Amino acid sequence: MWTNRFWQAEFWTLAFIIFVVGLIGSLFDRAAASIAVIIFGYLLWNLIQLSRLYKWLVKSKSLYPPSAPGLWGDIFNHLYVLQRKNRKELKKLKGIISEFRASTSALKEGALIISNQGEIRWFNKASEKLLGLKASTDIGQRLFNLLRHPSFIEYEQVRDYEKPLTIPSPADEKLMLNIHITPYNNDQRLVMIRDVTEKHHLERVRQDFVANVSHELRTPLTVIHGYLEMLDPEVYPELSKVEKPLQMMRQQALNMGHLVDDLLLLSRLDAKDPAHNGNKKDIDINIMLDSICAEARVLSGEKNQTILFHSYSNKTFCGSEKQLRSAFSNLVFNAVRYTQKGGKIDIYWKETDENLVMSVCDNGPGIEEEHIPRLTERFYRVDTGRNRSQGGTGLGLAIVKHVLEMHGGYLNIQSTVGKGSEFSCYLPKS
Repeated sequence: MWTNRFWQAEFWTLAFIIFVVGLIGSLFDRAAASIAVIIFGYLLWNLIQLSRLYKWLVKSKSLYPPSAPGLWGDIFNHLYVLQRKNRKELKKLKGIISEFRASTSALKEGALIISNQGEIRWFNKASEKLLGLKASTDIGQRLFNLLRHPSFIEYEQVRDYEKPLTIPSPADEKLMLNIHITPYNNDQRLVMIRDVTEKHHLERVRQDFVANVSHELRTPLTVIHGYLEMLDPEVYPELSKVEKPLQMMRQQALNMGHLVDDLLLLSRLDAKDPAHNGNKKDIDINIMLDSICAEARVLSGEKNQTILFHSYSNKTFCGSEKQLRSAFSNLVFNAVRYTQKGGKIDIYWKETDENLVMSVCDNGPGIEEEHIPRLTERFYRVDTGRNRSQGGTGLGLAIVKHVLEMHGGYLNIQSTVGKGSEFSCYLPKS
């Protein structure tokens, strides 16, 4: 309202001056020239005010604007008010940024802000120690040029940030770093880096302990099992009275042997043992599953179960044949063990737009929903008594999960009590 009043005053003042000067000029037949002189003078005056405005905004360090009458005085005043408001907001933002930098500097975790192209825009002090960065030289550099670990380059190319990545530090190979990237806005990403050296060391100690204990147990178990096989009541009739205890001992020794074998397998998978993993190659999954189904029918025996294999894809998969066979047979044999007599088991090999899928469906007793998230935990049992009677070690699904993750896939479990279960292995096409 205030500005409109000044505009109106400016307009009517100029119109009045032009009218009076034009009227006087017309008495001397110079009306047009007189009006032109007035308009030129008005333009010159406005150019002078624009020049004063430019000098104040760009060159002058003064907080206060130059004085001017009329409309220009109003413009100067409004700009001054806006500048004061902006200075307050800027001071407030600087305070917030200072607090943010102070808080992030106190963090033990490294924090970086990078652009969508990977250019480093900011990082805290912990990043300097963990990654060996220097503010004077590395701001503006691409993080992926400074951190050249192959796993990190692949992590960036895939851009699947749901799971963090663990790699050794480029500044100190003894340090193990956990890296998690979170995109925000449209062109920025927050990189959080944690030192997980101690956790990594404890995990390695645990793996070594399990592997060493399993190796140590294998020899005495082999000896015990061998001697138990020798104690045959048909050969030694005097042992007929203890035939049942001997049979139970043989069975428990056999179960213990299976447990040791599974523990050793998991240890090799944890350690990514090249000798166990073997070379990856294209595998005809149809042939593999057909063979596993034949073995499952033999295992089913007197349970008289219907076991069918349905193939809806001829796609091969590049991976470790030994590992995948172990994972798929675990699922199929579990279905055979836990499905009742006369039950039905269907094995599928199919594909979606993004994945190759191997599924095992049964009409067994099913699993309660609260147990499903924990089924892949090591030694987790839904029904301790039932699992032991079936000879399970509690490690089968943990092995399946581990194998699938090593091949870039995942396990999906669906089950309804009284209707059955479906275990699906999703493997990436690429």
